[in-house]
Amino acid sequence: MKNINNILFIAIFIFFNCSADELQNFKEIDSIISSSVKEDDPGLGVGIVKNGEVIYEKYRGLSNLQHQIPFSKKTRSNIASTAKQFTALMILDLSLKGKLDLDDDIRKYFPNLYKKVEEEIRIRHLINHTSGIHEYVTLISQEGKVWWKQVGLDNDDIIKLLEKQNDLEFSPGTKYNYSNSNYNILAKIIEKVSEQKFTEYSKKFFNDLNMLETSFVERYMGVIPNRANPYSDWGKGEWWETPTLTKTSGEGFLYTTLRDQLIFEKELQNSNRDLLTKSQKPIPESEIETYGFGLKLVDRLGRKAIHHDGVTFGFHSQTIRFPEERLTIFILSNNGNLRSDLMANEIANFFTNSLSH
Repeated sequence: MKNINNILFIAIFIFFNCSADELQNFKEIDSIISSSVKEDDPGLGVGIVKNGEVIYEKYRGLSNLQHQIPFSKKTRSNIASTAKQFTALMILDLSLKGKLDLDDDIRKYFPNLYKKVEEEIRIRHLINHTSGIHEYVTLISQEGKVWWKQVGLDNDDIIKLLEKQNDLEFSPGTKYNYSNSNYNILAKIIEKVSEQKFTEYSKKFFNDLNMLETSFVERYMGVIPNRANPYSDWGKGEWWETPTLTKTSGEGFLYTTLRDQLIFEKELQNSNRDLLTKSQKPIPESEIETYGFGLKLVDRLGRKAIHHDGVTFGFHSQTIRFPEERLTIFILSNNGNLRSDLMANEIANFFTNSLSH
């Protein structure tokens, strides 16, 4: 009875707080989702926050095909690189507390990295991918190996791999080149500064944000409650489950629910906390303003936007924030065939078009 009353309250709230255009948008969004994902396909969750409130939350498809488990509010899915914003947020938080400086040279924490490089490689260079540090996926490939087949690969392995490198791809601060390695190093810096394992420190950080179902991968093949299994059909017309053999973190491999992400998005829109406000802006003293604290600061659909995407072997995610409209769209999925970026754009179009009229 309590659940029915809660659902009724939400329905009444949405009805009286949304315009006719928005209510029509919900029907259109339902149609987009149902046409993109069948009920017996790997699934997804789609949420929309506007003016500090969740106005849309929808689930469709399955989190586990073998056992026919629905994708639901309890489902924890890997949001891949969309997780970078949270690693950057922890770094920013430590800097605001005086525990580190964004201009610190990373050799302060890892003196064996790039010993022959004379230029300073600052923490802020890691955050916005201007460090020149090589992508670990590429380095592993150059050794004749496939990165995702490296059983138990973790951040310590990434550090050891980078310690073998003599040169950067370019001088720090002179170019932008997206590299996951930057965020593996950031996770290790958090460990050094906090004197805690990154997974433990981040879990407390998420708990403080009331994101109780969110955590980075802790151990290889560890059990994650309500975990979605990742699927792709590899163009063969039948679903295949994609194995996850590595346990790197910081750059991705963050398992979370749509509910937790919507809690965070509401906090971003409603809070005046210095940490959250600064996290949505360019990095101070940065050479570029198009990538900030784990987020792309590039216009989308002709409007000012803050966004990021995540893709890794069957898992997809997408967050788009339109700060001037106080509108956020978040998608997470275990369907490797889904183009979450295109879906997010299509959904956003309904709202941004109605705002233009």
